[in-house]
Amino acid sequence: PVAPPPSPVAPPPSPVTPAQLAVFPASISICGGTTVANAPETGPGLQVTHYKPLVVTATGLVVATAPVGGGCLSSGFGPRNGKLHKGIDYNNKVAVDVYAAASGTVREKAYRDDFGNYVILDHGNGEYTRYAHLETFGSEDIGSQVAAGEVIGTMGHTARANVARHLHFELLEGQWGQQAGAFALTPVDVMSLPAAE
Repeated sequence: PVAPPPSPVAPPPSPVTPAQLAVFPASISICGGTTVANAPETGPGLQVTHYKPLVVTATGLVVATAPVGGGCLSSGFGPRNGKLHKGIDYNNKVAVDVYAAASGTVREKAYRDDFGNYVILDHGNGEYTRYAHLETFGSEDIGSQVAAGEVIGTMGHTARANVARHLHFELLEGQWGQQAGAFALTPVDVMSLPAAE
């Protein structure tokens, strides 16, 4: 009998420099005064109890869970209003910076009625991140390389519907669809992943 091919071995986690780590929040709280869908467990001051600033995916990609310059968690990953909320929302009253959650290549940079201004980064090995409702874009063009922690835009409230200022952040895995693009990918709950060492 023919031996099955060996299982692919995940590469070691991509290194994250201290400078990159410094831009991501060391702690995060959920937004007070409102109902937060799929809210994680919290402690004093609505701080997320088991928050991990950096997590690692099955392929070894190190990803920031809150790629924002400040704010609070306003919606978690999971069922919301009868549909799957495919990411995590971070809210702030001011237009704080939005950072690349991991190093990658700008795959899309566009506007859609539902996402407003958005950027999708391709991190290789079938790993992508989406950043939606941006007020402004960074200077990177499609095909540009960006480093983890690099500013790729500012938090906004762009979309057809009038939404509060927030970042909708998604981690997506799979094969980019020839017709469906990012909508052929599978959303992943970034907060459920193990902490990066």
